[in-house]
Amino acid sequence: MKLNRLAQYVSLACGGLAAIAVPTFAADNSDETVERIEVTGSRIKRIDMEGASPITTITADELAKSGFSTVGDALRSSNLNAFGSWGGGSNNGWGSQATVQLKGASAFHTLTLLDGKRMAKSPVMDGGAANINTIPMAAVERIEILTDGASAIYGTDAIAGVVNIILKKDFEGIQFDARMDRPTQEGGDSSNMSFTGGLDSEKGHLVFTVEHYESQKIMQKDRWYTRPFVKEGGNPEDYQDWVNISPTGRVLTQGDAGGWVYSTPFSNSEKSCADVYGEAFVGSLIDSDYPGDTLCAYDYTQAAATSVGQTRNNTLIHYSYELTDSIELTARAYWASNETKDISAPVPASISIPEGLPAYTTPEGLELVELVADPSAGMNYRFDTAGDRVAEHHDNIYDFLIGLDGSAEHFDWDVAVNYNKYDNYTWGTGYQLKGATTDLVGHWDEDTNSFVGWDPRDPNSALPPGATANYDKRMSASYLDVNGGLSFNLFELPAGDVGMYIGASYREETLDSKVDALAEAGQIVGGNGGSGGAGERDVKAAYFEVVLPIIDSLELNLAGRYDDYSDFGGTFNPQVSIRYNVIDSLLLRGSWGTGFRAPTLSDLYQGTSEGFGYIKNYLNCYKEGEDIDTCDRWDYGATRTGGNEALKPEESESYNIGVVWEVTDEINLSVDYWSLETTNLISELDASEIVRTQAKLWELADANGEPRPDVSSVYPGTSISQIGNGKIDYVVSQKLNVGLSEREGIDVKLGAGFGSDYGDFKFGLGWSYFLKYKSSYSQAGAQILSDDYAGREDTPAHRINLTADYSFGDHALSYFGNYIGSQKSWDIVEGSWDAEAGETADDGQLYEVDSVFYHNLTYTYTLPWNNSISLGVTNLTDEDPKFKYDGTYNGNLYDIRGRTYWAGFRQSF
Repeated sequence: MKLNRLAQYVSLACGGLAAIAVPTFAADNSDETVERIEVTGSRIKRIDMEGASPITTITADELAKSGFSTVGDALRSSNLNAFGSWGGGSNNGWGSQATVQLKGASAFHTLTLLDGKRMAKSPVMDGGAANINTIPMAAVERIEILTDGASAIYGTDAIAGVVNIILKKDFEGIQFDARMDRPTQEGGDSSNMSFTGGLDSEKGHLVFTVEHYESQKIMQKDRWYTRPFVKEGGNPEDYQDWVNISPTGRVLTQGDAGGWVYSTPFSNSEKSCADVYGEAFVGSLIDSDYPGDTLCAYDYTQAAATSVGQTRNNTLIHYSYELTDSIELTARAYWASNETKDISAPVPASISIPEGLPAYTTPEGLELVELVADPSAGMNYRFDTAGDRVAEHHDNIYDFLIGLDGSAEHFDWDVAVNYNKYDNYTWGTGYQLKGATTDLVGHWDEDTNSFVGWDPRDPNSALPPGATANYDKRMSASYLDVNGGLSFNLFELPAGDVGMYIGASYREETLDSKVDALAEAGQIVGGNGGSGGAGERDVKAAYFEVVLPIIDSLELNLAGRYDDYSDFGGTFNPQVSIRYNVIDSLLLRGSWGTGFRAPTLSDLYQGTSEGFGYIKNYLNCYKEGEDIDTCDRWDYGATRTGGNEALKPEESESYNIGVVWEVTDEINLSVDYWSLETTNLISELDASEIVRTQAKLWELADANGEPRPDVSSVYPGTSISQIGNGKIDYVVSQKLNVGLSEREGIDVKLGAGFGSDYGDFKFGLGWSYFLKYKSSYSQAGAQILSDDYAGREDTPAHRINLTADYSFGDHALSYFGNYIGSQKSWDIVEGSWDAEAGETADDGQLYEVDSVFYHNLTYTYTLPWNNSISLGVTNLTDEDPKFKYDGTYNGNLYDIRGRTYWAGFRQSF
């Protein structure tokens, strides 16, 4: 079925990623028949493109002109992706993934569709979101972004909005595309090729696309800001003042018999850790948080990657055939294969050495420090001697759709069956078998008066085989969806027919996410992303939609959907929207609705997984008589988390009020105010909050002379484990319905197009402004709504896209700008207050993360032989990320590739 003339006009009027469709408020009065089409956010076909809910359309041509080589990069740079989103970093289980997060909400709150049907969800992301890295650029006709809640139409996940990828269906001929990207900084090279073909017959149409893409990794040592450095004004001899180094290099960890002291393994004052263990080691350093401790820290940036290397292959076939004059068959087959290589630094681990190690001098003159025998004695050891950790992720997606659309005298009907399966397999090497190293440690031989076997303190003592292990994962998610519905006119009002759509669907979901047996038992050190669990469920749904033309210029839309889940029960979500044409060129619109996100199968059934990070040790602060609320003691430890079968769905309420104005035939403007409130959010409790709650419980019990209660009395299923000196060993958490958030903002879109004797000009602006963003945090079992975070660190209040296009004859020049606003930090700039005037740190100035403006340029020359060449540059001014007070940056917001030149070629037949 062909796109109608009005829809084509709307598409042509768009001015890039920031553009809006020129509003079409009434059907053409000529004798020409105007086809009704279906737009994202409604199943009722209509003439008018501009409805009661705001939709931004991005065409394939605009994607190419923006300068990005992948759909994922383009969507992540949109102003509608307000707080940024994951783009595929290294050293984690999500290395092969990329997401989009409308309204700054969770990636699980943005529903991604392929031609109006649910896209395969990634088991790597617990079956909660689609991996937009798997979308082939060459197969996209346009992308429609609905920035309104739509659970009444689509069901779960459509809380913040919907991204609908519309694939090519009417292409005819053959087209070959190739592109090469080369950054000016080290790493990040990429290239892609695609082949698209289309065949047309009297009743049928076939389109097929094949695409290949590959990119190189960026190492942490390749960027100055991910290399180690000392904080401004910091002490280079104090570990606490360093950024981008790990405390787990070479460190003896004494037990009770040794006074719980951490120390550098050697005592030669003339030697540095780099002299002894290699250039990746830093120190010897002190630790001001634990006076008397020393350590050899480790520069992991020399071995670890920031971004992954990827190879992607995609194939898409779309076929449509008119079975009769009133019935059309649609069939689609889609396959995607991604291979991702994630390189992490060698395993940081702890070796238990209860027998201790003697002090002696090696033949090379290294004076080794004694490790006193004790059940808790050991050594924190970076296994650089065993090589880097390498995780090879293999993602495969299969998606099949077959559907029928038909019309009868009094109604239209549709029925479709959609099956998709997402498999991920990870082959991980370079990890450590827990406990195995203890057995490999040698001993002192009194007969020979020498050390026999492996001494982990001695760099010339080789690590024997037997300690390394694999960390392998297999994940699979599948969805089978059968749906259908009827569209018809109920009755006629003076202003027109009352249209209605009723439908039903049945869906089966499965998740099978496993790690190998040793990893499942917690016996592999250095891995991440444990078992997601296994489960299955079915979902039955019934839904309706009604359009009532109250008067010629006023339309009311009612929608509702009931979903019944076999695991947690049912939920009903309504939506009411209205559009009013004040005059032909001015439209007012508004909507209200509720939404939900069902807990994923992983949320419910996930096995225990373990991750490492810094945990604030409130318990030690309390033991030392320090104030709990101002505690600043940090330990590096593990957090163990798992699923919870008692979880309930997340819920939301949203509304939107907007105006669309066709200022002139060439200029159009829309302004939408929106509000989104979410409750019952599923989250894992922060390990530091669990420790803080335990400390507060102790403080209260001690004050009242009562027994100290366990933290599990406040947060069920949680616990804390400490070693003898009070350092955190690990914290056990779990997923709970504990969160809520409030968001308000304004989205502004402006589009303009002008023709002249000197060429054609088009301009677009998209501005997303956050008025409010509040989220809850847990405090001793209570949920406290935060202060307004809009404009604060990691949550920029302003995101702006600018586009400009100029074309003249065979020449075209395009500009895309991406502005990310500044953000006020929570950190006070040292020395920004006047102590002599009686001021304190509370009077100081808050640090501000600078704004950044990325600029992309694209030039295209159309040659006479049905081909064209394009030259471009992304991040023209070579902007680095913008940094927080501690020198780190938000990888979800900022580009690390730097200035990148690219060239492309297209040949059509």
